[in-house]
Amino acid sequence: MDFWKFLNLLETKSLFFSNSDNLGDNNEGRIPHFILERMIEQDNERGNRNNQELNDYLESTLRKNHLISSWSYAERESFAMWKMYAKDKTGVAIETDLKSLQDSFNKTDRIVYVGEVNYINEDNYHFSTSNMFYPFVTKLDFYKFENEIRCVTITKDDEKPESKLVEVDLNTLIKKVHISPNSKPEFRKLIELLKNEYQLEFEICYSKVSDSWL
Repeated sequence: MDFWKFLNLLETKSLFFSNSDNLGDNNEGRIPHFILERMIEQDNERGNRNNQELNDYLESTLRKNHLISSWSYAERESFAMWKMYAKDKTGVAIETDLKSLQDSFNKTDRIVYVGEVNYINEDNYHFSTSNMFYPFVTKLDFYKFENEIRCVTITKDDEKPESKLVEVDLNTLIKKVHISPNSKPEFRKLIELLKNEYQLEFEICYSKVSDSWL
């Protein structure tokens, strides 16, 4: 993540969750088109609009009130992820584990679901319309390199649906903070100062991805 996002995480002690409209991929939170086409064909054959109405509800309501925080579960670092999400040699990568990620939400009364993203294509897919979480944990396999795990929460009736900060226990969440090997020494000192200021216990280490882009 960019440094300012890391700083915001420390200051707010909260993870940022966004709805599907703000995640970049135009297919986020949607039934894949090749599945939707078959669903509409079923409606036509049965003489009803059940599947169309389900999709309309997904578009009008669920895509707005289901909020997402994205993580990668890859065992090794990814050059592509660094290049996409951490820029100008001042980005950081937070390392955690699945249990710590789940346990870090112990400070909030919100229900947060944590699940692995399922990557599909037209020739190889499993998708259930009986479980409306599927559109939020399913992506086309163009994005398979992200190896994504998602945290998903649902906004309450009195909340704005676009985004939400969800409180987390930072010491439970953050095990290591990786920084660019090409960052200036002052940047590491800054991370150390922030670690001490916020009374955190994470380890600071340099990324093993040694590339001039970073």
